[in-house]
Amino acid sequence: MTVGVLIVLAVMPIAAYAQLSSAEYTINTGEMVLDFDVRYDLGTVMYDRIQITDGTDTIILGISDVISERGDSIRLNMDSLKAALVNNMSSPILKMDEGAVRFGGAHSAVQSVPIIGKVQVGVVIPDTYQASRHMVELSTEHFNHILERSDASWRLEVVFNDNERQTVSLLELEQSDIDVVIGNESLLAKSRIAQPGMIVMACCDASTDYDIVRGDPLFFSLVPSNNDALDATLAMMNDVGINRILPVYPANDRAILDRINYQAQVAVADGIQYGFSDSSEQIVSSVADAIASDLVMLPGVRLGVLLTSAHDTPRILEAAYQDRSLTTVRWFGLETHDGILDSSKAKFFAQEVGYMVPYIGVLENPLTVSLDSYMYGELGYAPNKTAFGAYDAVQILGLSILGDADIYNSDIDKFADLNVEANDVAGVISGISSEFGGYTTYAGLAEDGGLEAPVYQIQSVRGDAWVRTAMYNNPVDTKVGTISFGDAILPYIQYVAGEPLIDDVVQVGLLVHEYDAYEAGLAARMGLALLDGEYSLVVEDVTNNDIQDGMRLFSDVGIPIVVVHAPESSTLEASVHAQNHNTLIIGTASTGVQSAIQNDNTFRMLPSDMWQARALAGMMAHDNIRGVVAIYPDQTQAQSLLEGVADVFAGEIDMTHSYTDISNVMRNVTLSAIEMTERYGHEGTAILALGDGDDVGYLMDNALGTAGRINWYGSLRVAGSPSISDMTTGSINLAALSPTISGGGHAQLILDSLYLMQPPAYTNSLFEAARVAGMAMTQSDSNADIARALLPSIADDSNLMYDDISFDENGDLASYTYDIWRIDDAWIRDSIYDVMTGYASHIPIGVMVPLTGHDAQRGIQQMWGAHLALSAQNEILEQEGAPWRLSQRVVDTASSPIVSLGAARDLYNMNIQAALGPPDTVSVNEIGRFGSYSDFMLISCCSDAPDVYNSYVVYLGSTDVHKSQTILRMLGDDGISNLLVIHDGSSTILNSLASDFSGHLNVQEYDAIDAHSRVVADADDTLSGMLNLYDRSSVGVLLLADHTDTASILGEALYQNNLQYANWYGVSTDGVLPDILYNPDAVATATNTNFAVAVPAIPKDVDELKAILRMVIGFTPSSDAYLMHDAATLLSTTIIQLNGDSTAPAVAEIMPLLAADLAGITGPLALENNQRLTLSHDIWRIVDGKWQLQKTIP
Repeated sequence: MTVGVLIVLAVMPIAAYAQLSSAEYTINTGEMVLDFDVRYDLGTVMYDRIQITDGTDTIILGISDVISERGDSIRLNMDSLKAALVNNMSSPILKMDEGAVRFGGAHSAVQSVPIIGKVQVGVVIPDTYQASRHMVELSTEHFNHILERSDASWRLEVVFNDNERQTVSLLELEQSDIDVVIGNESLLAKSRIAQPGMIVMACCDASTDYDIVRGDPLFFSLVPSNNDALDATLAMMNDVGINRILPVYPANDRAILDRINYQAQVAVADGIQYGFSDSSEQIVSSVADAIASDLVMLPGVRLGVLLTSAHDTPRILEAAYQDRSLTTVRWFGLETHDGILDSSKAKFFAQEVGYMVPYIGVLENPLTVSLDSYMYGELGYAPNKTAFGAYDAVQILGLSILGDADIYNSDIDKFADLNVEANDVAGVISGISSEFGGYTTYAGLAEDGGLEAPVYQIQSVRGDAWVRTAMYNNPVDTKVGTISFGDAILPYIQYVAGEPLIDDVVQVGLLVHEYDAYEAGLAARMGLALLDGEYSLVVEDVTNNDIQDGMRLFSDVGIPIVVVHAPESSTLEASVHAQNHNTLIIGTASTGVQSAIQNDNTFRMLPSDMWQARALAGMMAHDNIRGVVAIYPDQTQAQSLLEGVADVFAGEIDMTHSYTDISNVMRNVTLSAIEMTERYGHEGTAILALGDGDDVGYLMDNALGTAGRINWYGSLRVAGSPSISDMTTGSINLAALSPTISGGGHAQLILDSLYLMQPPAYTNSLFEAARVAGMAMTQSDSNADIARALLPSIADDSNLMYDDISFDENGDLASYTYDIWRIDDAWIRDSIYDVMTGYASHIPIGVMVPLTGHDAQRGIQQMWGAHLALSAQNEILEQEGAPWRLSQRVVDTASSPIVSLGAARDLYNMNIQAALGPPDTVSVNEIGRFGSYSDFMLISCCSDAPDVYNSYVVYLGSTDVHKSQTILRMLGDDGISNLLVIHDGSSTILNSLASDFSGHLNVQEYDAIDAHSRVVADADDTLSGMLNLYDRSSVGVLLLADHTDTASILGEALYQNNLQYANWYGVSTDGVLPDILYNPDAVATATNTNFAVAVPAIPKDVDELKAILRMVIGFTPSSDAYLMHDAATLLSTTIIQLNGDSTAPAVAEIMPLLAADLAGITGPLALENNQRLTLSHDIWRIVDGKWQLQKTIP
């Protein structure tokens, strides 16, 4: 009997979704971590089905590579051979074949992820340096943010080692194969002892010993040396005319006298040496005797007392307070000491004798103000300025590992191309740091590892604080676009080394009463930081002090213009002092009717309360509110504002609920609200709260019953308050108002820059007030009478947050429009109330431009071009009484198609279906595909994308076909029939040119890694043959390259004979002429070869617009700005014609029809069948070392 056995083979199911989420590879250790978004079945991993590959080389993993399995991750360790293979792969991926692992019994599907490399940097900074540690983390986050948005294949990772003994920390990091460490100054000495063979970058202290730094090629320091502070002090003594120095020094530091004698350029007295047991009075007595002797014996001497010990300075100054003879000379020190501020006598004496000290040179720029904002939000206190060096330390090391000071310009695709070993990083740090320049100070490092030109603030005591009054070694700065600071976009200021001189700083006063002085200071500082020049904010918080004393401080130190951030009564008191002491004040938080006096010395960067009252009444009337219960503090301004509302509100207002004790008011308010709802219903009843944000937040937290179910309204002290959130309001609908800020992207970016600190909306006026005060101080040379006359015209040109700054006859901001803010997940600005014309909603238009990366300058001018166009349209809408206005919502595309597509989706999710930009072709194509199935309309001003029709994309730029036709016209005009094309492989113009050029064409392509000397040598050989075959006058060279390559190739071509005998041509792809004027060799070649460059034509008769653009963007605009202006005009005109409908299908349908009859500043906007314009091109050549317009080709 035969028995059959039936074998059933089970077919395992395949998991239907991806489980492998990432593969991170630590380059310096060879470790790799695979992360899964779903837990896998332990024990089911088949490593021979997991491979690392770049399409050419492949590594199959094995069980020997495994360190651990955790269910949601796998840790692997590559041996040295495999690690070397991975490091030399081009853009490696990790691939899992089907069934490589199981999930819930199901086989995994085939899947792959790119391998992201990580380079580790050690951090040995004590816990007591909390701000410095936070700076390291933040700087790393920002560095990686840029890498991620640039689609780079690697990241920086910081590893903190907190062993109490720093030498142990170093050795533990060395054992972890980490070759680069950031630490505080003491780490240098510890590393000298341990000798781990690692790079040590010191930061976050006031001074260090450069003998240690110079003693090891792996040591670097962003901390100045002990001698640098003395250099700065001697420089400021020289600057004020000191010709003899009296050192006062402790006996245990005799070396300081030798250093002073060696470094000083004027006479040095023997000085006063004191011992540990000497009292302050004894020291001061000796100083007084020496001063008296010198002044008698040395006619014409200008003596300066130099205190060398910061520790002893407070007690010496306190003792000196008693002797008036000591005020006849100037006093100086080598560093600040807060003990001076803790002693009223020392503080007073320091101010009286103009005591000055150098302090580590953190610069006042938008990024450092934003850093302060972040740290204040994180830590709850202002960070010590020494901590800022940690931010630059991370950036310098990250760029040195990259091997390029331009993080946006890196094309690293192999991990082996990164500098990971200590000696490799050390070899480039000096050059990279100098080219980078620094974000928080000039951070260029010399070859010996120390700072090339250490920057110092010169500080003096003003009131209760140290204030920057001058700069030493102030770096030269150039605004070169914008940078990504996490999610914030900030102006990028490039620094190069300054001169060892003292530069003055313009001081601006800020008096604060009953508000957070630090938050107010941040807003004012940001306003000043966005100006050209050096400004210092002197903040006097008089919340617990006398306002008159605070104002006297500013008078005493020569600050005749003061920004006053205070309630009405305090502003009035400051105003009285200003009128009596020839001081100007600019109020930012109060505009009570009773303080509106014509021709006084008080201006206010807010509209009069008369207009706020009408706006509150109009806002409630628009919402059909008929009954109002008012809650207000028992203060004159609140009462006056409420009376103003009652005068114009047509409904009923219960005005009986004023309070001095807020805790007892809500019970009676609730009873009144119940009575009011019985007459007008819940929908017709509201609560009007006129306290500040803290008060209203408390009231809403305690709103029960009816009071918690009706609408609430708030004044300008409420809008944007961080004390109020959606959790505070619960189900309450809250609306508050503040003066209308600009709908432009620049205002949005400024507000975003103070992140982790959400300032109330009324602090927007601080940005403007500080700027106006600073400019008035500069232009009037600190003369109050001149400033009073100039201030209105200065305000007209300084607007930043507001589109228009002008003052009425009382000195109030002449504006009648208010933004209406409401709480959703956060405060949102959703509409406008114009006292003259009524309610108007916002219609946002997306503006997608590169604000970071290679094309940042293009993005800035495009953003402003769009804003100016929309502002002009809004003026028309206002005049016509339209119930809506246009505004920008700016998103950064970072010149990346991936980021651009994400930005388009973000706008679409905000219910924005029509957008302007971006300028790069690849991004436009990505967004165009998204828009065609998602109803998203894009108007690209400057893309040169191929002629492909898409009803949801309109192109106003010069296409490849247009550029090609322009080149053919140039060649034809010059009789060129034989052409050598040198290109970098990225240009798409060549395809169009090749099909239309009727002559002989030679094409030479080069790679990014090719030396330009080799490129031009090859081109010279090719051209030699062409010159032998053809008439020389018929031979030309077309260079299709970016600006950097263009300058370099032209420069190298000067040394190739044949290349000088042909005409050269180029074409701009970004509307800007190539930057070659800095390169003499490039200019010589351009002159010899009649180098002609075609650029989209700049419109004629736009001088006024050009002047405005140049003023706001800081450089001469290219055609991009004007094309974007036309694009914004076309889109806004379409939306206006559609009566506010900005949906993509509606816009796409009628825009081509409207364009047919519309003329922009660049010419007629009639679109071709492929929704494009045909643009004229300007032809430029170098004449006498400068670019000169030759002709325009239509």
